[in-house]
Amino acid sequence: MSNYFEKFPKVYYQFGDETASVLFQKLTKYSDIIDVIRDDVGAYIEHEIRDFDRPDTLSYRLYKKSEYDWTFFMMNERLRETGWPMPMSELYSHAQTQMFPNYTAILDISTADSAALFTDLYPVGQRVRLGMKEGVVVRKNLDVGEITIEADSDLTTLTTLSYADSAQSNEVSLLNTVYEYQGTHHYENDSGEWVDYFFSTDPVKVPITNLDYLINENDASKRIRVIKKEFIDTIVGRFKNAIENE
Repeated sequence: MSNYFEKFPKVYYQFGDETASVLFQKLTKYSDIIDVIRDDVGAYIEHEIRDFDRPDTLSYRLYKKSEYDWTFFMMNERLRETGWPMPMSELYSHAQTQMFPNYTAILDISTADSAALFTDLYPVGQRVRLGMKEGVVVRKNLDVGEITIEADSDLTTLTTLSYADSAQSNEVSLLNTVYEYQGTHHYENDSGEWVDYFFSTDPVKVPITNLDYLINENDASKRIRVIKKEFIDTIVGRFKNAIENE
């Protein structure tokens, strides 16, 4: 287990709705030593996290000490923002059941003007009917011409969308309805740059699915900087000393 916070001074914090204060490490304490190291190309090497690596197991493999796991987060801002990358086998399940558990209705539109017609239609929270099945709109992304719908039954392959309230007649045809993880996150050109589907003049517009995007982000988090083995003890010692003496 990481001992990163053991050198931090303690102060009283009040968490959430608790009335009593708790003695806890001072979270605002920080040293700029790691920031300096990140800019010193001679002090670190590039490394790729393997599937099923954990911070402590990677620390042990690199340094023969599992307690240096915190240095990976200090050296890599992306890890602090996105968390430790997931193994691919877990990522697929996480995408389908946690990140993107709903359904995506693909509108039959091809221009910005046709997309604009849906601005006030099918708002978030609206109960809708696809075929003979019902669901609730949870998100609209007219930039890619898709509406995300939560439902208890399988909506895939259904091609009509209307209000569940039969008093409102606004049925439209869909190109298809797919699982949300198969829906479009954004479009890219052949250089991998994001492009606007309706307004870009780029002849290449490749749809990147929600699952593709998640995989790409996860893969990017695997590429990290790690402190060289010959410097780790000295740098960690300097960091802890700086924390204690601030």
